[in-house]
Amino acid sequence: MSRGLKDPQSDRANPAGNERLTAAVGVLVLAPVVVEGASVLLGVHTFMSLHVFVGLALIPPVLLKLASTGWRFARYYTRSRAYRAQGPPQIAMRLLAPMFVAATVVLFGSGVAMGLLHGHALQIARRLHGPAAVIWLALLGLHVLVYLGRALRSTAEEARPAKQRPVRGTTARAYALAAVVVCGLVVGGATVPAQHRWVDLRRDHHERRGIGQPAQSTGRKAPFSHVQSQRPQFSTTGSAIPSAAVCTRRIEPPCVTTSTLPPAG
Repeated sequence: MSRGLKDPQSDRANPAGNERLTAAVGVLVLAPVVVEGASVLLGVHTFMSLHVFVGLALIPPVLLKLASTGWRFARYYTRSRAYRAQGPPQIAMRLLAPMFVAATVVLFGSGVAMGLLHGHALQIARRLHGPAAVIWLALLGLHVLVYLGRALRSTAEEARPAKQRPVRGTTARAYALAAVVVCGLVVGGATVPAQHRWVDLRRDHHERRGIGQPAQSTGRKAPFSHVQSQRPQFSTTGSAIPSAAVCTRRIEPPCVTTSTLPPAG
């Protein structure tokens, strides 16, 4: 009797649309990630402004990517018929997914924190950012190897007119992608006046490391330089000035003796 009835939950589910959105936003972030990697390889302190701008602009697309994959995860494990019919992700990718999400949160969170925090909290953020970037790039490279071909095919089908019945939600997906691109550019552009917080990190780090060192080195060299600078001064008569003699470790002027010979003859 229930064969003719449709499951309303299955009607609302759109796993094909979710897959296309995930693929499209994944392809979208590839070019900015390449730029970020190039800025690191070419010298992150030299290209820090570009690195900060692109990193902040990546935040909205990355959030959309996390949301789309998280939605599929939640619907699959809450036993949505439509999503379970799509099948589970590969077992290796499922096992690496929590680490990938954690690395993403730590990487972008620490990157933002370095422009906001000070003192010990800033040092913690700096120590987390580098290792998180290495782990994140390694996991991203693995995901690219596994999913790039399928993502490109799915994005191409989304972009060109389909001969078959189109996947529901094409307009909404296009608006979502456009929105994260615009938001990313706005976030990156709005923080340009504050980029000195990130650009000056290296200078501030060296200044903090140098605190105390000049004083110690000056303390070690002060007696020698003081002696060198306080050379004995002599008056026109050839006798040393007493104050100068005291400042030069009691260096006395050389004793000069003269004798007058009696005239010959």
